[in-house]
Amino acid sequence: MNSFISRLKPRGREGSLGIILLVTVGITGLINPRFLTGDGTRDLFTSTAVVALLAIGMAPIIIMRHIDLSVASTVGLTAWFIADISAKNPDFTWVQCFIIGPLIGMIVGVLNGLLVAGLRLPSLVVTLGTLYIVRGAVYVISNSVDYNAQEMPPSLLDLGQKVFFGVMPFTFLLVIFAMLITAWFMKYRKAGRDCYAIGSNPHAADLVGLKVFRRTFLAFVFSGAMAGLAGVFYLMRFAQVDSTAFYGQELAVVAAAVIGGVTIAGGSGTTIGATIGALLVQTIQGGLAAIGVDAFWKSAINGLLLIVAIYADRTLARKSERTLLAQRIKERA
Repeated sequence: MNSFISRLKPRGREGSLGIILLVTVGITGLINPRFLTGDGTRDLFTSTAVVALLAIGMAPIIIMRHIDLSVASTVGLTAWFIADISAKNPDFTWVQCFIIGPLIGMIVGVLNGLLVAGLRLPSLVVTLGTLYIVRGAVYVISNSVDYNAQEMPPSLLDLGQKVFFGVMPFTFLLVIFAMLITAWFMKYRKAGRDCYAIGSNPHAADLVGLKVFRRTFLAFVFSGAMAGLAGVFYLMRFAQVDSTAFYGQELAVVAAAVIGGVTIAGGSGTTIGATIGALLVQTIQGGLAAIGVDAFWKSAINGLLLIVAIYADRTLARKSERTLLAQRIKERA
């Protein structure tokens, strides 16, 4: 019995985040009773799906001490491109959207991966550059043309309306699937474990012969593919797109991942934590909206949460280092 109960206890950062999320949901429910209804829960999952999927894609990159700021622009490019193609091809279906979206994102991921992993350029600078390149490409290609539900595949929009178990939208169900598969890969496959080793000590990873180029390159390709898929999710949620789609949301993705325990210093974190982080941020935003907080202050609070998360990570890291040092001193004595 005690063994069974111990399994239910939260473990690590994810367990603590889960408790914080439940408390936040409860407080938000007191502020806005609709939040705890089926419609409120469904809205939470729907609004979180895009950011959560992007945070899952970015987690391996941050774990390896890199960052990808081009994901939001890639979402906008993919969403507009798919809408444009479907507007010109009435027979376009959701299956083709789910194929073309990740492929477009992978092109951006390949570019980022070659520059960061191949040329050893700083990922912050590279992805900031591709952010502006991709966003500029959207402005040029779109030529101020907007698309709405009439030009999009009906099968895609119908899929976006599907709900399972009364509260679980199809998009978030896919997010959970992506989260579990990626978490399993990062924990149990050598390529995933190598990401943690690279992030913990990049120089040592090179010296011991880890495939740093391959792991880094594929991580950026994976992030690009997730951003492309998120572009499809964007269309499924909003049923409209223009050249400013998902503009400026890259830092919300970084905040979700870091708040979820993916350490910005590298070597630690999980996609489960990143997903919980995205849900936590969206829940807080929902609570602030319910009490009429201005959009500026909602962004400021996101920034504050990010700073607190980074500070907590550094504090835990120092505590862990002191504990390890004390153990070594005790062993030598």
